[in-house]
Amino acid sequence: MSIKTRLLKRGVLGVAGILGWLATALPASAEPSIGAWLSSTVENGVPVQTDTLRFGCNDKIYAVIDLADLSDGSHQLQVDWTDPTGKTREHIDYPLHNGDTTRITVWLQLHPPKGAALFSFFNPAIGMDDFIGTWQVDINLDSKTRLNQTFEVLC
Repeated sequence: MSIKTRLLKRGVLGVAGILGWLATALPASAEPSIGAWLSSTVENGVPVQTDTLRFGCNDKIYAVIDLADLSDGSHQLQVDWTDPTGKTREHIDYPLHNGDTTRITVWLQLHPPKGAALFSFFNPAIGMDDFIGTWQVDINLDSKTRLNQTFEVLC
């Protein structure tokens, strides 16, 4: 084998070795992940996870959101609560300025129209017609990762 061929092989092996080292030395940028659960049960001031996705008209409904694999820097979390008619009832913009993992809790509290509270003793569903049915909570991070969760409100 000539000197030229050996140098060429060493050069190719050298480049392959550098590329292999770069692939292992530089961490892969993982996509952030979103996990969430809903609850209206609170113990010691903190929402606790339950097995139900049915809530009453007077419940305060918590969405507990776990974010993982966030890169360092600024992020934007958006949460939309949409009623059974398709109307967005609550929109939350929450800026984040950290990386790694975090837990954020947001909530929805339904309020009957004025005057309905007077008659709610006889019928808790009075004035709450638009609230009864299947709702959706949409969780969006940096306009990329998305999680949709449906739940029911019954009176």
